[in-house]
Amino acid sequence: MNDGFIAFWLLSMAFILYATGWKEQVAEGMSSRMLGLFILGALLLHVAELTIRDSILLTGSAALAIAVAIFQLVRIRYFGSMLFVFFSALLTGFMWMWVRYIYGMDPVFIALNPAWDGPLLAGLFAGLLADRFRSQFVIAVFAAVLSQLDLLISPLVITKQMMIGSPAWWDGLVIALTAARVTGNAKNWLKQKAVRFVEGRAGEERGGNL
Repeated sequence: MNDGFIAFWLLSMAFILYATGWKEQVAEGMSSRMLGLFILGALLLHVAELTIRDSILLTGSAALAIAVAIFQLVRIRYFGSMLFVFFSALLTGFMWMWVRYIYGMDPVFIALNPAWDGPLLAGLFAGLLADRFRSQFVIAVFAAVLSQLDLLISPLVITKQMMIGSPAWWDGLVIALTAARVTGNAKNWLKQKAVRFVEGRAGEERGGNL
């Protein structure tokens, strides 16, 4: 499967769900204009590349995603919440990096696919740690960047240049963000069911005491 196909496929499904009334589940009700501008900007900027100290190759699309993630992180109203999201991103990124490192050294314990397991695990934790779409996006983007650090510590890698923003990198980011949304929505659904169950039991007990 060609790099970038997974990202295109998942984004296409997300667009269909968003357009058919699932805005809250897909992107927490974010406007189609904002999402469209981001995707259009990423497509236009993808051809631009920036080399940082001969060790990092950054595409314009990745730079846009990182800039939006930083902006969304700064927009968090409470400083404590900002720190929580930031350290959640660090934790998730190092977990993703560790999976990549282990698979690169000894690819034996593969759950689904070497390219999918890391972002799926990162998305799972992002959905458990954060409730809001914006926070999940911040965690997923920062984690996708940090996941590339395995190239610096693996003795088996020939080139130490990190490619941030390649089609494969976008595959991982979109997989992680999709897993985060699915996990977050499932967590919120279970939470609502638990609250209704507790309220129902409490109402029955009050009714029985009358």
